[in-house]
Amino acid sequence: MLDTQEKLENPARVAARAATPGTSSRIRFIFLVLAIGLNRIYVPNIHFDWLNVIPLLAALYIGYALVALKQTCGQFEYVARCLSGDRDAGKPVGRFLFSPWVRSMLLLPVLLLAAEFGLRCVSYHRALLYERQGDLLYAPIPDQEYVEKISLSHSQVNEYGLRGGPVESKERQIILCLGYSVTYGYGVDDWHTYSVELQKALDQKYPGRFLVLNGGVDGYPVAFMRLRFLDLWNRGIHPDIVVVGYSFNEGGALPQYLAGDEKTKDRFAARVRMKNRVRRIALYNLIVENWARASYNRMKKYMVPGTNSRTLSPEDVQTRYQETLQTLNDDFRSRHVKPVFALFAGYDGRSGQYDTRGPFQIKFRDFAESHAIPLLPSEQVLMSGESETIDIQNYFQDQCHMKESGTQKLGQGLADLLSTIVDNPSSATTF
Repeated sequence: MLDTQEKLENPARVAARAATPGTSSRIRFIFLVLAIGLNRIYVPNIHFDWLNVIPLLAALYIGYALVALKQTCGQFEYVARCLSGDRDAGKPVGRFLFSPWVRSMLLLPVLLLAAEFGLRCVSYHRALLYERQGDLLYAPIPDQEYVEKISLSHSQVNEYGLRGGPVESKERQIILCLGYSVTYGYGVDDWHTYSVELQKALDQKYPGRFLVLNGGVDGYPVAFMRLRFLDLWNRGIHPDIVVVGYSFNEGGALPQYLAGDEKTKDRFAARVRMKNRVRRIALYNLIVENWARASYNRMKKYMVPGTNSRTLSPEDVQTRYQETLQTLNDDFRSRHVKPVFALFAGYDGRSGQYDTRGPFQIKFRDFAESHAIPLLPSEQVLMSGESETIDIQNYFQDQCHMKESGTQKLGQGLADLLSTIVDNPSSATTF
């Protein structure tokens, strides 16, 4: 009734309004652009990732607009002319962009964009990122909150780049765990790494006496562990005991980059930055590094070089490994730090079993024995208290990384070993 009356009283104003696209449509499309384009500004950290629902809805609406373009944008004169079925009406330039086949081609990337923002709502785009830190070619960027790529649990790296929360107090005696992804806790959440399990076990026997820190970094060989230790020492982390976790990354070309010139190191750092950019994509993290992680592990050497040892002779590998262990041990001794070695079991393709009989595992064990370094073989710990029918494979999620049940037993085993060192007055380190 009111519309009819308005047409009769002011037909010119109504005609002008009909000929001009509504301001609400313009506002809607401006909002869509801002919602997607300004995503990084209004989602500053992991606690606000749920706000990605805004660009998610915007992307879904764009997808709907591509399917039902006449209903959503038909009020625009240009769009109406492009979609017009009147053959006598003039067709504007660029009308082919509104054809069904072009819109169909655009629909797939829009749906992928919607999936990306949907995954960002649960923080899948926040992967652990790395940077070059002086001579250390890559290390976790400090103060990160991210999603661990296998367990998909929320994790954090503290102000020192160590996995876990802030360092509560340096007044307690510090136990630093060094190593690669087994020490880091690949595949488990922050509360089930073996360093945390070690902390729990020590707190039961020595309440408030020890602080266990997780310095494990994915892919580290011993040479990188040494630089990690020195970097943390220079930043004020002075451990009383360092648990050196065996690394399955020995024998590769990665340590050679440490001896390279500055140009070589910068080239390596550029690869790390490139990987950081890729790992900011939620779809990549979920599909490549989680669902297809077996294929990813075979291909990642092309993203961050250093895992190919074909150019190295066996003699060079063996000599360098021995020298690196010796240098690391010398650094500990000169700073009055007590080393403890943790020898991890891994799948042996020759025997078809999980054991510690590989060439580097044997060298790791021999070095510990020849230098009177306490050694804990995980193979021995995992099978302790079990019947002979228990398969050690039950403690592993892949060829070398342990499940929560494995990290728990390893942490308890380390606590038992450290208790003998702590309670022994003749120990090289005084507590």
